[in-house]
Amino acid sequence: MTAVRPLVLVAIAVLVSLAGCGALFGSGGEAPSEATVTPAAVPTDEPEAAETTSGYWGNVSVDANRSAVTQPRVLELRPNCERPPGLVVHIQVLALQNNDPATNEGINTTWQFASPSNRDLTGPYANFVRTIQSGFEPLLNATGVRYGPLDRDGDTASQPVTVVDANETTTRYRWTVEKQTEAPYEGCWMTAGVAPA
Repeated sequence: MTAVRPLVLVAIAVLVSLAGCGALFGSGGEAPSEATVTPAAVPTDEPEAAETTSGYWGNVSVDANRSAVTQPRVLELRPNCERPPGLVVHIQVLALQNNDPATNEGINTTWQFASPSNRDLTGPYANFVRTIQSGFEPLLNATGVRYGPLDRDGDTASQPVTVVDANETTTRYRWTVEKQTEAPYEGCWMTAGVAPA
């Protein structure tokens, strides 16, 4: 019996010393993964999620080469009818936040999510680019973004978006999206308008 007791104590000591090493052995902590940049938390239609995102600042480092530090994957997204309204807002804000002035990829992504009625108001794509560059400059390459709670009423939703530019200037907008009722975008949430708030 006395020979078993030291063996039990050694086993307990080994277990205690390894308790903090769970990630090393594949349990406990998270496994290491490749470094990625994740967009701000996306609000859902549930009020709890909207409240948790109201204080989030989605800061993204924007470097001169527009590298992986930015959000290149968001620039490739196009409307589909599976995205909730809050995600549609986030995609466009992130696209503008990561706009490359040489190609205007971010502005083009935002244009893709503009509703047909919004496109009718702004005119052709070249007008849309000029409108963004002259009237919505703070959204381009903002250093910080804050999303307020999503307000949804049937097939219309709006969300306050506050951006901070490199000079620490804060600008507020209200992003309004609508669920489309006509082909080819029937059922898709698209931007009906963005207005200073």
